[in-house]
Amino acid sequence: MRTFDDNGMMIFPSPVMRELRESSKALVVKACYCPRGHNLITDKVAFGEFDGILMRVRIGYSEGLLAISPVYGDKSRITLGIRLKKGEILRLLCPECGVPLPTYEECDCGGDVLALFTRPLPDFGNCIGVCNRVGCHHAEIRSGDELLAYANLEHYTR
Repeated sequence: MRTFDDNGMMIFPSPVMRELRESSKALVVKACYCPRGHNLITDKVAFGEFDGILMRVRIGYSEGLLAISPVYGDKSRITLGIRLKKGEILRLLCPECGVPLPTYEECDCGGDVLALFTRPLPDFGNCIGVCNRVGCHHAEIRSGDELLAYANLEHYTR
C-alpha cells in the first residue's frame, strides 16, 4: 500500500474507503459552502481519491484546521495546528472568510448540528449537518424534503 499519492499527499487508510472501492457505491459530497458562498471542498487534503471538506476550528483561544471526509459515512478526519479532546464543543468556521457555520438543530449529544450548504446561497433545506462535539459522529444530509440517512446509501452511486 502506498503512503503518498501522486501529488505528495499522505494517504490515510479507512475501512469505509476500502468498502467503497470494493462496492463502487457511495454518496460523495462534491461541493459544500459556508453562508457567504465559499466552497469548503479543497484539493489541499484528500481522503482516498476524493477532495476533503476543510474548516477552521476554534476552541477558546486555540485555532487550527479540521478536514473531514466528503464520503457520507466515513468518519475520517484530520486536524492541523490543534489537538482535539473527546467531548469538546468546537466552533467551526469558513477557512476563507472566518464566518461561523450556522446551527441547523440541536444534536442528541447536547452539541449543535452545524450546516454546510450544498449550494452557494444558504438554504437549510439543502445542507449537510455535522455535530460540533468531538467524538459525536452525527451527520445528515438534507435535500429538499428528503433526509438522507447512511442506511439508504444503496440507492446512490458515485
